[in-house]
This record gives sequence, C-alpha cells and structure tokens, in this order.
Amino acid sequence: MANLCGTVFVSALLVCLCGNGFGLVEAGVPAKRADEDVTINSIYQFGQLSMCTTGLSLLSFERDYNGYGCYCGYGGSGNPLDATDNCCKTHDRCYEQSPCSPSALWYTILYRYSKSGCGTAHASITCERASSYPWYYVGENCAEAICNCDKAAALCFNANRSTYNAHYRDHNKSTC
Repeated sequence: MANLCGTVFVSALLVCLCGNGFGLVEAGVPAKRADEDVTINSIYQFGQLSMCTTGLSLLSFERDYNGYGCYCGYGGSGNPLDATDNCCKTHDRCYEQSPCSPSALWYTILYRYSKSGCGTAHASITCERASSYPWYYVGENCAEAICNCDKAAALCFNANRSTYNAHYRDHNKSTC
C-alpha cells in the first residue's frame, strides 16, 4: 500500500510540475516555449525521454519501471536482475560520475534536449552541449551530463524492452 501511495504521489507531483510554467523564463527557457522541447524538472524529462524511446505513456512507464528490479527507482544495491535492471544501475552510476554538486541536482536541474521519431525504432535524442546554454545559466556542465545519462538509460530501456520481465515490478529491494 505504501508503495502504491508513493507511486501515486510521484505521478501527481510530476503532473503538477509539468503543467506549471513557473520559473521557465528565469531558468533561461525562451518565452516561446511552444518552440522548445524543454520542461521544468529533470525527473519529468527523464520520463519524457524514456517514453519517447519505449513508446509507453507516462503512467505505463511509471508502472513498468519505477521500483523494477534492484536498481530502477530510488536507490539500488546487489546484482541487477536482468538487462533492464542493469540499465538502471548504469544510470545510477552515470549520475554518480556527473560533475553535479550537490547530488540533489541530479533530479532537479533543467536540461535542454530535442527528440524525434518517438515511439519508433528510430527514436533519436540529442542533448544540448553545455556551451549552447545562455551565459547566465548556472550548471550547464551538470545539465549536459544528466541529459546524457538520461538519454543513455532511455535508449537502453528501448534496446532491452523485449527482455522486460513484469515479475520484477515492485521488486523487494531488501532481497537484492
């Protein structure tokens, strides 16, 4: 029950954050937001990239991957249960090796990206280089690194979708 409540809370939080344009212009996002593929929260952005590559809806992605195996979702330890779980372990390690400090930036920094071919075998994601951010943006190296970590995980999820095992959803991480 607690896990279900946590999932519902995270999903509701994402909906609220994504529908709110507060702070976008202050964060360096152009006023013509419709022309940009940016959002206000990197957790949501990770979901968007993963939905693009896998073709899943936000709710399906949340259901399938949050809490999957030993590494998907918050925390992780032990050995990955399969290739999908290994995508999450690699994603965690990528974040740890990023130039972001403090680590809270992993989940909150705003990054810029473009995507195309979503929902197809040819889905493509491009993270903007740190040098393309406006001069007043703080954390451009972190933003580029986190975007590339999220991109790699999203592509990994797609590459391993055929081996996804529904039995590993909501896995008890204490057994890892």
